[in-house]
Amino acid sequence: MKQIFQIFIIILFVLPKFVLAQTPVAKSKIALVGRYHQKNIEIRWIPDNKTILRLGFNSSYTVQRSDSGMNNFTTIANTKTYSQPQWDSMLNNETNEETLKNLSITADFLFAPNTDKKNISLDEGIGELNDQKSKEELNYLIFLFTAIKDSKVANALGLGFIDNKIIAGKTYTYKIIFNGKSPIYEIENGLVNVKASANPDQYKNEVFVYPGDKKLSFVWSSNPKLSGYFIERRTEGQNVFKALNTTPIYASSANGFESIVNGSFTEDSLQNYTTYYYRFYGLTAFGEKVLFAEVKGMPKDLIPPSNPIIYQPKHVKTKEVLVKWDLFGDVSDLKGFIVARSDRDTGEFKLLHKKLLSPKSRNFTDTTFNPEGINYYLVYAMDTCGNISYSYPAYVAIVDSTPPVKPQIISAIVDSFGVVTIAVKKGAEKDLKGYRLFKSNSPEHEFSVIQEEFLEDKWDTNILKTKYIDTITLQSLTPNIYYRIKALDYNYNQSVFSDIAIVKRPDTIPPVTPLINDVIVGEKQIEIRFVPSESVDVKEHIVYRKTDFAADWEIILKFDSTQYSMIDTNVTTGVMYYYSLRAKDESNLFSCYAIPVSGKPYDSGIRPTVQNFTVSIIDKKAVLKWDYPNIGKDVLFVIYKWSSNGQLTQYANTSEKTFIDNNTKKENSYSIKAITTDGGKSKMSKEIYIKMEE
Repeated sequence: MKQIFQIFIIILFVLPKFVLAQTPVAKSKIALVGRYHQKNIEIRWIPDNKTILRLGFNSSYTVQRSDSGMNNFTTIANTKTYSQPQWDSMLNNETNEETLKNLSITADFLFAPNTDKKNISLDEGIGELNDQKSKEELNYLIFLFTAIKDSKVANALGLGFIDNKIIAGKTYTYKIIFNGKSPIYEIENGLVNVKASANPDQYKNEVFVYPGDKKLSFVWSSNPKLSGYFIERRTEGQNVFKALNTTPIYASSANGFESIVNGSFTEDSLQNYTTYYYRFYGLTAFGEKVLFAEVKGMPKDLIPPSNPIIYQPKHVKTKEVLVKWDLFGDVSDLKGFIVARSDRDTGEFKLLHKKLLSPKSRNFTDTTFNPEGINYYLVYAMDTCGNISYSYPAYVAIVDSTPPVKPQIISAIVDSFGVVTIAVKKGAEKDLKGYRLFKSNSPEHEFSVIQEEFLEDKWDTNILKTKYIDTITLQSLTPNIYYRIKALDYNYNQSVFSDIAIVKRPDTIPPVTPLINDVIVGEKQIEIRFVPSESVDVKEHIVYRKTDFAADWEIILKFDSTQYSMIDTNVTTGVMYYYSLRAKDESNLFSCYAIPVSGKPYDSGIRPTVQNFTVSIIDKKAVLKWDYPNIGKDVLFVIYKWSSNGQLTQYANTSEKTFIDNNTKKENSYSIKAITTDGGKSKMSKEIYIKMEE
C-alpha cells in the first residue's frame, strides 16, 4: 500500500510533459515526449483523456516523421496494443522483476472491466459514488506512471516507439495520429522535435547553498525536464554518500503560477564548521534518475552570545562612572566585551576603548563622560565568530542624585460612564520634569504605568500637566481601582510612590447567580440546599416559590449570605412546588434566577387508626361501634374476626362506623383496619374479645 501511495504522489508531481490537465470542452490532446538515447530516438505518448486512452486500446496510432520541420511527414510506423495472448507470453518470459511487476500492473488495468460503462446507482448516495470515482482515478494514475516509465510496457501498449533509422546530429519532428474515432472529443495530434545528439549537460542545474547554524539550506530553479528530487550526502573524510530521502521531493506552485518554480531542501542537526558534500538527482519523464548537481557546504555559528545584563551605572567619583554587567548562558566561545556611551538612549553609541575587553571582564570605569549632560551606556558581547549581542541602555545620573519628594494625589473622581479624573498637587522642585501615573486592580498587585507627561527640559515653557483622565471598564468583578503617581526630575530620578488613591467602580454588574444544589422532599416539608452567590458585594438572598410553572414567582424568604439551606413547611402533600433563588448586591442589582428546582411532598400511605372501638351483645348479635376522624378522603373499614383456627381474618367491610354481626359464636374476637380509596391504610385497631352468654 505504501508503494502505491508513493506512485500516486509521483504521478501528481513528476512528468511535466504528461500533466493530466483538463482541456477545453470536447477536445483531447496526445501528449508526446522524445529523447536521443543509445544512438536511437525514443518517443512515448499518451492521450490526456482516459476515455480516449481506452478507446486507443482497441484502435491504433500512426507514427509520422519529418526531416524538415513541420512539412513532408512520412509514416514510419503503426502501433497497437498487444492482444491478451501476447501479454501472457510477455509475462511468462520476462525475467526482470521490476519489468515483470510493471507489466502485471498494466495488464490488470488493461484487461479489467471498463468501469466507465458500468451502470450508476444512486442507492448508496453521493459518498459511495465519490469513493468509486477515487478508486478508479487511483488505478488510472498508477497505470499511467507504469506505462511511461518502462519502455517495454509503453511499446506493448502501442504508446511507445524507437526510431533507429536516424542520422546523428540531425533534428526530427515526430507526429502521433490517433486512428480511432470519438463521438465526443476532437483529438489533437501529438508533436515533438528531437535532435539526434547527446547533450550531457541537459540536466545540469546550479544549486545554491546557504549556511546556517548547524544546518544547510539549498535552493535551485526547477528544470522542466526533471521532477521528483533525491539528495545524497557524505561528510568530509568519508567516501560513501548516504541517501537523505526515499520519497521524492517536489517543487510545486499554486494553480495559475507561471514563473520559475524553485526547489528547496534544508538539513539541520549538522556539525558547525564541518564540510559536507551533496549530490542532487532528479527523475526524467522516462522514469530515469539522473545526477544534476554536486555541491558542498559548511554550517556556521550564527548565534550571538546571550545579551549582557547591565546594572545601573554609578557615579562613584568626581571623574569616574563605574559600569557593571553580567553575562549568563554559554560563554565557551566568548571573545570579549565592548562598552559604548551616548547622550540618548536611542542615539549613536561611541566606543570607549580601542581594544576588546577580556571575556572575564564584568566592569569598566569611564573617565570621559559628560559631567554636565546625559550619559547612557551600552555593553556589547562578541564571540569568536564575530557574532555580537548587546544590553539594554543604562542611564547614569551625574549631577543630581536626589529624587523629587513624595508626590500627592489631591482627588480621584469617577463618573457614571467610567471616566476617572485624577488631580495631582504640583511639586515645588525646580527640576521637576513630570509625573508617571500608575494603576492596579488591587493594592497588593504590581502597579502598571498608564500615562506619563514630561517637560522636554528645564527651558521648556509649557505648563506641567497635573490633571489626568483615565477610563475604566464598568463590567468588572473588582469593586475598586487604585492609582499612584511618581515624580521625575530632569535627571530621571524617580520619587517614591504617592499614597494610593482608591476609586470605587460604579457597579453595573449584577451578582453571580446562586446555585440550588439539592432538594430533599418529606411528607410535610421540602428542604432546599444551595450555594450562595460568590460575589463579594452580595447583601441578601431571596427564595422564590410557585405551584404553577407559568405563574410569577412569590417571595417566601430573604436571608444574608451565610445561610446554606431552608425548610419549607407550608406545603400540602401531593402538590408540586417550584423554587428559585436570586442574589442582591449593595447596589441593588439582582442576579439571574437560579435554575428552578421542584419537589412534591409525598404521601406515606399511613392513615389514622380507628378510635373508641367497642363491641356489645344485643339480642345475641355483636354490635361494633367506633369513631374515625375526617381526613378528607373516602374511607372503607375492614372488619377482622377470629376464624375457626383462632386467627384474625378479614370478615366484612363497611363505609359506616358501626357493624352488626348476626353470625356470632360462643367466643368472638374483633379488630378493624381503615383503608382509603387512594391506597392508604391504618394500623389494626385494638382487638376486642367477647363471649356469648349461655
